[in-house]
Amino acid sequence: MKHAVLFAALLAAAALPVRAQLAPPAASAANQSLESRIAEVTDTDLLGQLIARYRETGDKEAEMAALDRRIALRPHLGSYKLDKIVTLAREGNKNQAYTLLVELQSAGYGYDLRNDPQLANIADTEVWKYIVDNLDANRAPFGAATVVYTLPREDLLIQSLAWDASRKALLVGSARQGSVSIVNAAGKLEPLVKSAADNGLWAVYDMAVDAKRGVLWVASTAVPHFKGYSVEKDLGRAGVFKFDLKTGKFLKSYLSPVEESGQAHFMSSIALGKDGEVYIADGVNRAVYQVRDEQFRRILHLPMLSAISALAVSGDGSKLYLADPERGLIGVELGTLKPFDVRVPPKLTLESIASMEWVDGALVVVQNGMIPKRVMRLDLSPEGNLIAGVRPLEASNPAFGVPGDLSVDGNDIYLIANDQKGNYDRFGLLNDKEKLEGTRILKLRADYQAPGAMQMPQAGGGVLKD
Repeated sequence: MKHAVLFAALLAAAALPVRAQLAPPAASAANQSLESRIAEVTDTDLLGQLIARYRETGDKEAEMAALDRRIALRPHLGSYKLDKIVTLAREGNKNQAYTLLVELQSAGYGYDLRNDPQLANIADTEVWKYIVDNLDANRAPFGAATVVYTLPREDLLIQSLAWDASRKALLVGSARQGSVSIVNAAGKLEPLVKSAADNGLWAVYDMAVDAKRGVLWVASTAVPHFKGYSVEKDLGRAGVFKFDLKTGKFLKSYLSPVEESGQAHFMSSIALGKDGEVYIADGVNRAVYQVRDEQFRRILHLPMLSAISALAVSGDGSKLYLADPERGLIGVELGTLKPFDVRVPPKLTLESIASMEWVDGALVVVQNGMIPKRVMRLDLSPEGNLIAGVRPLEASNPAFGVPGDLSVDGNDIYLIANDQKGNYDRFGLLNDKEKLEGTRILKLRADYQAPGAMQMPQAGGGVLKD
């Protein structure tokens, strides 16, 4: 809050030099420097505004301090390092710019910077050519995934997949229809669950199959994208829905307490626990709910996160992993509900994780905001708090649009290759019917190893070393 007030005051005092706006009164904090004040800011949006203002006023030291602070807060976001590189290039600081560029390349980024006019001041050396050649190489297709299904080119907005071991078939969830369908051997959709008055189901955003207990769990949210949406009765509502896996019969729903909290909820991710309990992320409110023994309760609230974009439960059921698209991975000991840090190799970036599954001691993650977009396998230590091995499974696949949800069957991974969400506006309306595509589903292997690959390889042929 204090930083929001500080920034509001900064804007209100536009006539003052920027240093004077942010600096404390002379009598306070022993004339604390502007740089030390910037080091206390924790709001990255505010830092972005400050960077823009310092650039306008030519305050280079303050600009660099704000850039460094933003990188320190979000080390997984390559765009923040790239922004600093632009500043260094403007000043002709080749050494520091090249160091950051090599860091980005080593982390697997494949930015196309060869003809970027903002970097012209540093683009005249053999080192520059070497760097951009390697960045280009990181955009090369990697992996062996194949398209196994192309679903009908209809207004479905498929957002979720779940493997049904009882049928040996894939289930897909439609946010548009509020439905779950079985993908048959011919790639056709057979209805299993439909939104109806008796179940109250809204847009389907994620699913979990409990084949052992014959249950299908659905995370659902009322959004304008859902064709049955009513703003008067549905605004802010979400919940977890339980269906019979074999018949699709509605069994029970567990709804978010909108009336009590006054908040809009968004149930976006779901994961099955070892004993049949389920964990559901309210990604927008950065909370996790649990359904266990017919009880529905909030077990975690992590306001320090930017969002929760995916969940996964460890094979022994003792740990829950949460993905934050800006901060990477966070673990939670389910016995105590205590969060813990997941230690990451220095050259690994975990930005923009959109979906995640547990596979045989590892987390398989989809990073759909990376350049290149990629699927990575993160092998964990026995304690589950350290990423001990990393290898790419797929990157820059020609079938990729924006990769989305994934589901696993043993070592087989099924992945939505071209999430259609970007073709809808915020009111849930289809932007361009001509751009509508049939959802492509890729199949890849969780144990894929590229021929001749070295330990911990990165997409594009580089090697990630701890």
